Amino acid sequence: LQIPIQTEMPVQSITPIDEKLQLSFSNDKTELYDKVIVATGGSPKLEGLNWLSDIGHSIVDPVPSLFTFNMPDESITELMGIVVENAILSIQGTKLKSAGALLLTHWGMSGPAVLKSSAFGARLFNEKEYKFAVQVNWINETNQDVVRIEINKIINTHPKKKLVSIKPFALPTRLWKFLIDKMEFPADKTWNEIGKKGINRIVTVLTNDLYKANGKTTFKEEFVTAGGVSLNDVNFKTMQSKVVENLYFAGEVLDVDGITGGYNLQAAWSTGYLAGLLK
Repeated sequence: LQIPIQTEMPVQSITPIDEKLQLSFSNDKTELYDKVIVATGGSPKLEGLNWLSDIGHSIVDPVPSLFTFNMPDESITELMGIVVENAILSIQGTKLKSAGALLLTHWGMSGPAVLKSSAFGARLFNEKEYKFAVQVNWINETNQDVVRIEINKIINTHPKKKLVSIKPFALPTRLWKFLIDKMEFPADKTWNEIGKKGINRIVTVLTNDLYKANGKTTFKEEFVTAGGVSLNDVNFKTMQSKVVENLYFAGEVLDVDGITGGYNLQAAWSTGYLAGLLK
């Protein structure tokens, strides 16, 4: 389409001049344009968006979103590589809850369940300085009576079997062994020896296991940021700025962020398409 592409030309500022927009570049060069689309992506720091606030736009403070949970003090990291297909995560002391696959890593927890939780709780986690407790339901069953019935079935069917030999709810073998150790059951304990207290201990760990997060992945590893140019400053039908005529926005430079599953890509493509119509 004979579109010239100029690289290594960082934009320092935008200046409205009559009905045009002047871009000032880092090499002291300036150029006038009829219309400008800003599609620079998210900025991890507020000062990275000063050039837009300087011309009157409101900026929502950027914070990380879609990050994994670091758990440097938890031995669960020894199970790196294990995937629990359908877990439920709750953040203690909040209303945050998410479900989905949970991946155990050498630094903590990842996977869709974690990423969704970090998206919905991006600002809350930032306020907590990324120190919080994670309650894990390993089996995606919230009714403890149902879990207790299942455990009793195992006891009645395999009373002389060792705990380690029967995995409730088809848990990964390494995870179940880890949980047995966490519950402080002896390695040779059989199912008919655990008693009511043992049953209660198993039910609690399966449905409400607790881990402490202390930190997140760095900005280089996060997928997106929440925050950016305020949506109040943009006409959604055209993506044109309400503050500066002939200036358009697309993508994550805006205060938009979605959960995992391609929603951020869809937002970038959709806003890019609308902005590209230059209406």
